[in-house]
Amino acid sequence: MNKIFPLLMLALPVVANAHAVIEQKDAESGSFYKGVISISHGCDGSATTKVTIDIPYGVRDTKPMPKPGWKLDVVRSELSKPYLSNHKTVTEDVTQISWYGNTLESDHFDEFIFRGQIGVGTGTRLYFPVKQECVVGERHWNQTPDSKPSPHEQHGDHAGHTGHTGHGGSKLEYPAPVVRVIDGTGGHHH
Repeated sequence: MNKIFPLLMLALPVVANAHAVIEQKDAESGSFYKGVISISHGCDGSATTKVTIDIPYGVRDTKPMPKPGWKLDVVRSELSKPYLSNHKTVTEDVTQISWYGNTLESDHFDEFIFRGQIGVGTGTRLYFPVKQECVVGERHWNQTPDSKPSPHEQHGDHAGHTGHTGHGGSKLEYPAPVVRVIDGTGGHHH
């Protein structure tokens, strides 16, 4: 027990600082993927009032799961590279989903769910930036290993925030949830 306790204590900061996390970290190329983003707390104690997820290029025909008591806003944008679906050319697709109009207390957690088809090949990393708006303040979970942190993106005191280790061992304070595309059958999993 004495040897296990220090190991558990080392794991606690990782759990305590995991704020916007995607549940399933791998998705098969060509398959339908159910994305579950967990919000584990508010902004410095302030309740969450809106969660916005940016849908990256390569995730097609995305649909949000409604949440009781929350409203939905779905943004569709013109695609720079159209694709074929059911013998039709698709020129615009969902690029952002927002859940709003309710409150998620800071000491509670909840999940925000969407579904889309993975339309890119094996080895691709798909980043899902998340904007978390609170009664007071907001968080932008949008950093990738290639991005440069912006001191203007976060509002509130983060003196105790230790950051997260991202892809390649880089330290990211506000990492965007990421999914790795793996080889798949390309079947239609619903």
